[in-house]
Amino acid sequence: MTIGGGRIGIRAIQGAGLLLLAGVLGWRVLVNGLADHYAGQETPEAAIGALRWRGDQPVALYQQGMALSASEPAEAERLLRAAAWANPTDALVYLALAGQWARTGRQAMAVKLVEIADALGPLRSPALARSAEFWLGQERPDRALARWRVLLRTRPETAAQLFPLLLQLAENPATQPLLQPLLADPPEWWDRFFAHAATKAIQPETVVFLYQSRNRQGALPVADEQRAYLDRLWKENRWFEAYLAWLNGLDERQTKVLGNVYNGSFEELVTHAGFDWRFSSPRGATVEILETYGARGDKALHVSFNGERVRFQHVFQHLFLDGGRYRLQGRARPDGLKSERGLRWRVRCFGTNTVLAESEPFLGSDEWRSFAVDFVIPDRGCAAQLLRLELDGRVELDFEALGGAWFDDLAIIRQE
Repeated sequence: MTIGGGRIGIRAIQGAGLLLLAGVLGWRVLVNGLADHYAGQETPEAAIGALRWRGDQPVALYQQGMALSASEPAEAERLLRAAAWANPTDALVYLALAGQWARTGRQAMAVKLVEIADALGPLRSPALARSAEFWLGQERPDRALARWRVLLRTRPETAAQLFPLLLQLAENPATQPLLQPLLADPPEWWDRFFAHAATKAIQPETVVFLYQSRNRQGALPVADEQRAYLDRLWKENRWFEAYLAWLNGLDERQTKVLGNVYNGSFEELVTHAGFDWRFSSPRGATVEILETYGARGDKALHVSFNGERVRFQHVFQHLFLDGGRYRLQGRARPDGLKSERGLRWRVRCFGTNTVLAESEPFLGSDEWRSFAVDFVIPDRGCAAQLLRLELDGRVELDFEALGGAWFDDLAIIRQE
């Protein structure tokens, strides 16, 4: 054979080898691609299909192991071990295998596996959730809480599942200390959790603990937090605590309009919370605080009606007064108000229909004039009271009103 012919033969052999290698690699890519495709469907049937193409496909091994964990625990453990061998960096595999071991009494080995999983996948949401579940089952709520904190920060939608678990920690005096780091430096989701706790806590003392233990760095409670707290105290009829909490939430300017009636001059911004004014504008009526002539300050309360029928009781304030003799007083200016029986200010014991005080009716048109009425709050059975502006009436036609009225300088004065 000539030298040239030898070279041609060698090149032919090399070309054939390259073609064979390319074919093998192509087949391998195809097999891996099909196996990964089936595994990505995340169903037991697809996992079986993936393993037919590639027996060591780690995701398929994990899925099949999870599918058999209850019915065939021994086979499930074999598959999970194979998955860990095929991909030793998947935290979910270690967590699943740890669950198998924990159920069969191999607690120490299971703990070691979960510690490995925590080191591998601290930011993966499924791994965090399963790790937290494991540690909770091991009576290590501290470790579970650490993972819940990350989940609530990275996956806010998990709040529906995690807030009830956090509340269990808050309601147990033995686990309350675990919440101290959160109370000392509340995360951004804490206010949402507190609103959940204020509504759902079995014992009101849990809500008191969460509210009073929070470090606010010298700042006042935010409005939503205070409102949720006061609403729970309201529900429990814990009026003294509610009043103190509301007082402690007032800023320097708000404390200047304190009295038996808060902000009776209507000069401060109304918060609609606590023992402040609360009002709304139902159909047929409008409630506003506006500037007008004759007001002692800059503003006064204005209520107007458009002629429709409305059972108006939509301006009110909760009071916290001791038993004794009082005088309700203020100034009023009816402004073309047409109604059968007019508007009246009334005071009641909260939660009852018994009227303690009732002002004169306000009708027609007039200049600013003062009004006053004396009344008595009983020593018992009247821990809190309600001051409310009402359209007086007995039958439906009485509640048709047109025109308006102004009010200013509302006050309740204790009589010696």
